[in-house]
Amino acid sequence: MTMIETYSLTNGTTIPKIGFGTWQLEEGEVAYQSVLKALEYGYRHVDTAQIYGNEKSVGQAIVDSGVDREAIFLTTKVWNDKGTYEETLASIDESLAKLQTDYVDLLLIHWPNPAEFQADDAWKERNAQVWRAMEEAYQAGKVKAIGVSNFLRHHLETLFQTAQVKPMVNQIKLCPGLPQEDLVDFCRQHGMLLEAYSPLG
Repeated sequence: MTMIETYSLTNGTTIPKIGFGTWQLEEGEVAYQSVLKALEYGYRHVDTAQIYGNEKSVGQAIVDSGVDREAIFLTTKVWNDKGTYEETLASIDESLAKLQTDYVDLLLIHWPNPAEFQADDAWKERNAQVWRAMEEAYQAGKVKAIGVSNFLRHHLETLFQTAQVKPMVNQIKLCPGLPQEDLVDFCRQHGMLLEAYSPLG
């Protein structure tokens, strides 16, 4: 497998099979130099998130890399503190500004059931609101593909009740010792690509 091999999502968007994750890379020189070197060494899939706090450095590294933006697959994620449609739309625009780009290739809901939305199953309405904003950003071309992260089957089944566009990706922990076979099968049945984080354990 090479870093330029890809999978195809349900809407035809292609995603490189190997990505460079930026979790725990501090905003500033550490994140900037790490992403710059990753792109220099051939990575074309870069994964960040609002909560990582490094979108500005990731975006600057992409701009300074000399690699065409269209050749890079860029992911970011909506964090747990976004609970409404309006908050999510604003956060998407904020992420785009920090990343210095007109679009991201993949936008994910980072977690399905944040602590502040667990009472009375408030996460259900929260996810519906966040997803509606993501669908709007997708239709507007600000996002090339939309998906989720850390969603289990019951989270997905609930989201399906209101979603107009089904999630194209579920980014979950998949590694030796944690194959999550039932969840993997369910996602595949619904056309979702499984994207593994911490694949080595």
